[in-house]
Amino acid sequence: MSGSTQDHWKHTWPCAQVFGDFLCSNREKLKDKVVLEIGAGATGVCGLAAAKLGARRVWLTDHPDLEIALKTLQRNVEANNVSEACTVTGLDWDDRQSVSRAIDLIGDRLDVILASDVFFDPSTFCGLVDTFAQLLIRYENARVWFAYQQRDDSWTCGPQLEKYPFLKVVLEKQIETGKETIDIFTMTNSKAESKGLYAGIEGGATGSKLVIIDSETNWRTESSNLGTNFYLTDYKIVCKRIADWILDVFEKEKLKIEDLRALGLGLSGAEDEEFNNKFVDYFRKNHGNVTDNFYLTSDSIMTLLANFPREENGIVLIAGTGSSCRMKKKDGSVQGAGGWGHMIGDGGSAFWIARAAIQMLFDAEDGFDNTYNTDVIKALLFKHYNINEKTRILNYMYSNFEKHVVADFTVSLAQKVNDDPAIGEVFRSAGHILGRHVATVAKHLPEEERKSLDIVLIGGVFRSWSALQAGFVAAMQGTGVQKLRMFEPCDSPAVGAAVLAAKERYGIFLAQEDKKILRLEIDV
Repeated sequence: MSGSTQDHWKHTWPCAQVFGDFLCSNREKLKDKVVLEIGAGATGVCGLAAAKLGARRVWLTDHPDLEIALKTLQRNVEANNVSEACTVTGLDWDDRQSVSRAIDLIGDRLDVILASDVFFDPSTFCGLVDTFAQLLIRYENARVWFAYQQRDDSWTCGPQLEKYPFLKVVLEKQIETGKETIDIFTMTNSKAESKGLYAGIEGGATGSKLVIIDSETNWRTESSNLGTNFYLTDYKIVCKRIADWILDVFEKEKLKIEDLRALGLGLSGAEDEEFNNKFVDYFRKNHGNVTDNFYLTSDSIMTLLANFPREENGIVLIAGTGSSCRMKKKDGSVQGAGGWGHMIGDGGSAFWIARAAIQMLFDAEDGFDNTYNTDVIKALLFKHYNINEKTRILNYMYSNFEKHVVADFTVSLAQKVNDDPAIGEVFRSAGHILGRHVATVAKHLPEEERKSLDIVLIGGVFRSWSALQAGFVAAMQGTGVQKLRMFEPCDSPAVGAAVLAAKERYGIFLAQEDKKILRLEIDV
């Protein structure tokens, strides 16, 4: 049934009153805007309201064959003293040429499209959705507001929307009048919405990295900050630290925070989905001015997905302040080992190495184990912490414990790893534990796929690979692994976080370096 043969235009439907009130409460989004009303009928209540609320230009449209309706609409424009702002014209939403002619009249700018209770007769739905799509393709930054009165039927425009996956429809508000239930929806071009800035954070226990990427130009800026492991620091503090950090970088770079489309967070410790949801809910509630679009997972998972985005097996092995190992299989499933913090995990990490060396010193001087001379460890410990008695290290291990302060001792140890047998043994043991991480996840691969493993190495501990290698390879014996290919990450994990946020939230792919650098190949 053609829109020209219907008589819906003769009435002012309940939607118009409710929709008009909604527009009044959003007057700031109409001021100085160019507005188009679809299906204005004879009254044009919503378009006239937009003009009264300060719209720069309003186009009021209905079917070209409804001459009486359009003439009445013109008289309403004149009666409301908005002739300078308003133009009445025909638009047939079943005719693409009619829509194209309307676009030619409107010109280069259209900000808001209004439609009150146009989704009334299912026979018109296809043309309506086609019209909205045609308009949002031409005016990709425009926004559609449409009101719909719920009735005793199961009508839906869902099948028509499936033709245009870029159309994003969101229920903005639901109003109960006592007699009717009226829904107000927003429709936008999600591809246009996706244009803007994306941020990614790689959050470790010791420090964190932030990257901001412009999706159109690939411009980037990077920043560093304190650790963001919310098992070591209260998650509310971590939320505030992240929000303040982002706002500070945006201010320094003279960026607009409203241009931030999504934030990817790869945070150390973010392994529990329930707790992750709690974190995101708190962030949205207390720091929603930054963004409410998130992609949150652990730093190891984030790095894994960023470096192995395709249908392939891949392992990420992290050994920084802490340690963890995660493997993605071809089917997308993830297996993990370690990553449970310094109390029950972190084997082979910088913290583990520092603690093991300190324990070796204490055990030797207590007489428990005299296998190795620990004089070099003791000298390095005194110098690193500026102490003259070994028991003073207990202050750093207990009463004033900070994981990264203990882990930092590994830097001093690494400088002597090739000269001192005791330190060499600590690093060899660390390598063996890290190798066991890989061997553990590799068990989940079929025997044939286990023969050659691709591993991305993350963390400062791997700068001492020559001291780790013997222990690492020994741990792989008897596992069916024949070759190890060790890679540097293809890009910063923070970049990976931003890329994944853009992909998950908007279905777009930001430019990133996707070629991993082969560091070495090892035959087991």
